[in-house]
Amino acid sequence: MAKATNVVPFPSLDFPEILAASVHSPGVRFGGSRNEVWLCPAFSGSKDVMLYVKPALTVRQMVAELVAAQVGICMGLPCPQPYLVSVAPHHIGGARGPVALRFGCEQVGPRGLARPVHSLNIMLEMLKKAKCAEGAAVLDEWIVNSVRGPGDVVFDPEGGVWLIDHEAALEGGIAADASATNWLAMRLAETLSLGERAELLKALRARAQPAQRAHLGRVPPELGAVPDGQRLYSEVIQFLRDRLQHLDYLLSHRVLPEQAHLQQHPIPDSTSNDSSGTTSI
Repeated sequence: MAKATNVVPFPSLDFPEILAASVHSPGVRFGGSRNEVWLCPAFSGSKDVMLYVKPALTVRQMVAELVAAQVGICMGLPCPQPYLVSVAPHHIGGARGPVALRFGCEQVGPRGLARPVHSLNIMLEMLKKAKCAEGAAVLDEWIVNSVRGPGDVVFDPEGGVWLIDHEAALEGGIAADASATNWLAMRLAETLSLGERAELLKALRARAQPAQRAHLGRVPPELGAVPDGQRLYSEVIQFLRDRLQHLDYLLSHRVLPEQAHLQQHPIPDSTSNDSSGTTSI
């Protein structure tokens, strides 16, 4: 007879799909970002959307933006919906030419009024108030985002918080167990007592739990039109899967190096690419 148990397993979490869109009219260029950004009207199926489009990203940066948004949304963090956007050069300030596929994300905030707060201290306090400071720190640890700053978090007038600009994350050549700068985690821990840092570590681990249960969806078939796009996407996913084995150690060593971290049980190597292009982590 099977032994009764009261343990209810957490369900797996599916990553959100990357949506497709097409810019249909000239956009407006925005400043203040590391890379060129245009706000463009577009169609996504039968839906009208306003998208921030980044036409100058490398393929690696485009993949980083797509995957970081998927990871963040899966973790319950406020990351704008990512898109693969078809855009003609004359809609983003260039001469007429062939349509190209670029990264885009949905405009956020009521009436598009979301803006960054340029004070580091105010930005941190607003992240805490929105209850996503710890989650953002875990995200940055997992995706190796060492350049989070005020321009990478925007706030709308009604108090919404959005994490943007992840093109500098997930660089190639980084070891899965390598530690990198994590500004948010360091700022959260720097003034805390030993006991308070233990509580912070507990909160970080709680926010990391969705990462342990995540399953990535299919490699976007549209990336087949981008040279090396599908290969780089698969490479980034494998890196995230490998780094997941070290995430608890990286967080605990950063916040509370005096305490041994919880050893993660190895995840079976079940990564597969079936006929539908599905990859799991």
